Amino acid sequence: MQRIFFILGFSKVLNQLNKIIKDKIKIEDKIVRILVDAYLCERYLSKPHNRRCPSMYSLITTCYDVTDFGYHEKALLKLRATPQQLTNYSYAIDLLLMIKEDVSDDPVFARKLLWLRASRIPFTKLAKLYGFHRTTLKRKYEIILERLAEKVRVNSIDKFDKIFI
Repeated sequence: MQRIFFILGFSKVLNQLNKIIKDKIKIEDKIVRILVDAYLCERYLSKPHNRRCPSMYSLITTCYDVTDFGYHEKALLKLRATPQQLTNYSYAIDLLLMIKEDVSDDPVFARKLLWLRASRIPFTKLAKLYGFHRTTLKRKYEIILERLAEKVRVNSIDKFDKIFI
């Protein structure tokens, strides 16, 4: 009888631990998705340029005449950031600013690592760039992401509550 209660209690503890682990993994995945979405948003934002000074490319493309042989005008596909991407961009900035000394010993390196990884640069290139081994850098990335997820879960900021819960 006592053994049955012990097994039932152990089962409840395992279920609680399983729920906590699933929540942590969900938050980490959400953070990675927000950072990737923010990187794509940054790529799609229009770049600043000087309208008064034409570039050579625009001069070359504007000198064609409609009567020229083989003339056709392709519609340029311009990708723009969606409102969801812009929202995630602001969330990503807030998330990166949450990285302080309690998350990583070098917060600037941690922010760069998360952002470069969101831009889908492989760990091998990042390791060569920073002078680490690939697995060491991957482990640092996972530790930073895990600590940031824990900080987000504990601090429960209002605007993150909608996203992470």
